[in-house]
Amino acid sequence: MHTYAAPPDVVFDAMTDPAVLAEKYAALGHRNIEIIEHSASRVGVAVHSRRDVPMDVPGFARRLLSPTNTVEQRDTWGPATADGSRTGTWEVTARGVPVKVGGTLRLAPAANGTIVEIRGDVTSSVPLIGGKLASFIGHDVERTMHAEEEFNDGHLSRVAPKPKPRRRNGDGTGGAGTGA
Repeated sequence: MHTYAAPPDVVFDAMTDPAVLAEKYAALGHRNIEIIEHSASRVGVAVHSRRDVPMDVPGFARRLLSPTNTVEQRDTWGPATADGSRTGTWEVTARGVPVKVGGTLRLAPAANGTIVEIRGDVTSSVPLIGGKLASFIGHDVERTMHAEEEFNDGHLSRVAPKPKPRRRNGDGTGGAGTGA
């Protein structure tokens, strides 16, 4: 879970805007970046990207992984609720890599901005080393997510209006008051 210092609509735009995604992936060292699909409708937003991702491959995985892997990512978000919350799913596949990676997305307003929670699972059906391979890929996915959060923080600090603190009445309660 990560908290961004921006309102939900601004965070969501940063997480789904093709130009921002391409900039983020390039900043992470990915190459041959393509945003294959970006579609928005009343049922939500779908983003499909493809890119070449470099990876430090440990010895045990060199027969299964390349130092650069072509990765496709599909993020699908549902529509925003009244408070700007959204949920969705994500899936990442790498060409020729015997691992499944994916999970759920949740974006919700918070007192100081927006909380984004990304949950996922990594599995591999490779006999004997599948668990070790899934663990390695899982750690790499986690490292990438932290790098993406860092990029998003920097991007949002440049473009996002700061969330406004909730106004308090003189009696310590929130809201507009009675004006009496």
